[in-house]
Amino acid sequence: MKIVAVSDVHGCFERLYRIIKEENPQVVLFSGDGYEDVEDMKYAFSNIEFFTVRGNCDYDSDFKDVEIFNILDKKFLLTHGHLYGVKRNYHNLEIKAREEGANIVVFGHTHLPYLSEKENITLFNPGAVLSGSYGVINIEENKKIKIIHKEIK
Repeated sequence: MKIVAVSDVHGCFERLYRIIKEENPQVVLFSGDGYEDVEDMKYAFSNIEFFTVRGNCDYDSDFKDVEIFNILDKKFLLTHGHLYGVKRNYHNLEIKAREEGANIVVFGHTHLPYLSEKENITLFNPGAVLSGSYGVINIEENKKIKIIHKEIK
């Protein structure tokens, strides 16, 4: 299963559209900041499942601050990260992941790509669509996970 992770779109509708069109995923994870563009993507790509949360700039969004869900036996925690102080460190985010039993945490806010595995929890920030960064998570049939950062110009 192919999953595209995006964050911090900040009005880059065309760039987000190209990412989704070119990657052709089954699922898109949006970790905040640019909810209007993501709402439009839900209509443009109605065959794709979207999981979404609001960011600190998504003032009028009805999205939740945190979403927890399963994809192929993997438990995901999706959040923007500002409520967990990710610009300082990832400690509070790690605590939340352990409390929820999450395997993979997808977040944004810093605009910086980040990938780390610690104590069976993978922290993944795809970077900012605003800067051309996004991520791809592939869950293979044997349940093996491959996570990579990508860029689009």
